[in-house]
Amino acid sequence: MTENKHNPLLSVHDLRTYFLTDDGVVRAVDGVSFDIHAGETFAIVGESGCGKSVTSFSILKLLPYPPAKHVSGRIALHGQPLLDVVDGSDTGLSERQMRDIRGSQIGMIFQEPMTSLNPVFTCGSQIVESVRLHRRVSAKEAKAIAIDMLNRVGIDEPEVRFGDYPHQMSGGMRQRVMIAIALCCQPELLIADEPTTALDVTIQAQILQLLSKLQRESGLGILLITHDLAVVAESAHRVAVMYAAHLVETAATDELFAHPLHPYTKGLLASAPRLGERKSKLDTIPGSVPNPLHLPSGCAFHPRCPIGCNKPRCQSETPPLVEVSPNHHVACWEVDLGEKETKREGREQDLGIKRLRDDA
Repeated sequence: MTENKHNPLLSVHDLRTYFLTDDGVVRAVDGVSFDIHAGETFAIVGESGCGKSVTSFSILKLLPYPPAKHVSGRIALHGQPLLDVVDGSDTGLSERQMRDIRGSQIGMIFQEPMTSLNPVFTCGSQIVESVRLHRRVSAKEAKAIAIDMLNRVGIDEPEVRFGDYPHQMSGGMRQRVMIAIALCCQPELLIADEPTTALDVTIQAQILQLLSKLQRESGLGILLITHDLAVVAESAHRVAVMYAAHLVETAATDELFAHPLHPYTKGLLASAPRLGERKSKLDTIPGSVPNPLHLPSGCAFHPRCPIGCNKPRCQSETPPLVEVSPNHHVACWEVDLGEKETKREGREQDLGIKRLRDDA
């Protein structure tokens, strides 16, 4: 992977997306920052409701406004601000300008293809619609592009399948159609929101291999939204762990799996089942995800944390995301930085990164 660290493809800085509801303010994303480079897969992993999908929808400005509101933040594609909140107002691109960006420069694979595809139009016509919206080509040329994309994403007999409706295809094929729609206009960035949810492991592997192949061919940058650690281990170059609207740890994938620092990250890795390991009961993280309307003060994870539950500072002050070693950031008051000097022999195998990759 060739990476220009000085000129990221996508830059997200201090993004805060809140929902103003009748019951109160939901801080869905609260101070999230990260960069994605060309040819890189950056994964955001965490439990349902932590803010992963809201982050992705914020990038494309696809949330309903209101109740959603961007309280602060800057999102830039190649330095061009898509979102730029100044004094409470967004000075970034307008909705009309964003429509030109969506699909052409940023593609998105939505979580459930059966509900994302229009059931009354053929799959081919939906690809053609996207092509003609963003590329100045004739209907005949658009159809040829659509058939070529169906072939590239691994659908047999693409000329025939071009005329099929979504209900005539399997879940894996519908997901491939979604990928074809997302990539037919040759975007530079692909946002994949749970692209393998509800697919069996064989189809999961095929979809991940397909995305990797397309990335190698075009230098595509990918933002991967998932809760599946096996998918992260298989596909991502870097990973961010998200909890209750905050990023709590970011690192290169191998580094994070080999040497996790945040208690939440350690809990996630310990809870993953592994082949060849027999347990009467899977490890779990005690407690439950907090109500987003009533987040705990201080570190949001402290009520469930084995080391911070009784620490006054954890209960009263929100820890910042700080760099504890090159490109490894963690938000925790109780991280022992001396851990970075310990020997790592056997650590990767103990945590199961190889097994997770095998499972993927």
